[in-house]
Amino acid sequence: MMHGNVKEVCTHLLESFGEDSPVAVLVWTLEDVLESAECMDITEKEAGRVLEFIAEDGDHRRYGIGRDEVREMLTNLREEEAQAREVTVSASALAQVLRVAGDYMRLEDAQGGEGTAVRLWPEEHEAIRTVIAALEK
Repeated sequence: MMHGNVKEVCTHLLESFGEDSPVAVLVWTLEDVLESAECMDITEKEAGRVLEFIAEDGDHRRYGIGRDEVREMLTNLREEEAQAREVTVSASALAQVLRVAGDYMRLEDAQGGEGTAVRLWPEEHEAIRTVIAALEK
């Protein structure tokens, strides 16, 4: 697959196949992606990343690409960005948030029995413990 501007794609096609070779070409434009995911408030930057993903992904040759696949690609890209995102807050603000989270988990234990919060949110519990330990250093 290929991703690029019209001139680059045409040059590649001519170099690869010659001007008399029969080919079939599926074209997705930035506008096509924007329209397909307009209900998701997609930006032009995100649409460009989806176009790159379409060029890299091989499954669409077999299964095709439609609105649902474009929306799924956008969702996946957004989730990847959210996981990689880092923020900076003051230690005191973080401590306050952790205090509230700890209070909530203790309330859950009081209402549901000791260990309820850890069973319900094991990853969150460990993350809280890790951050508290880092703050105490």
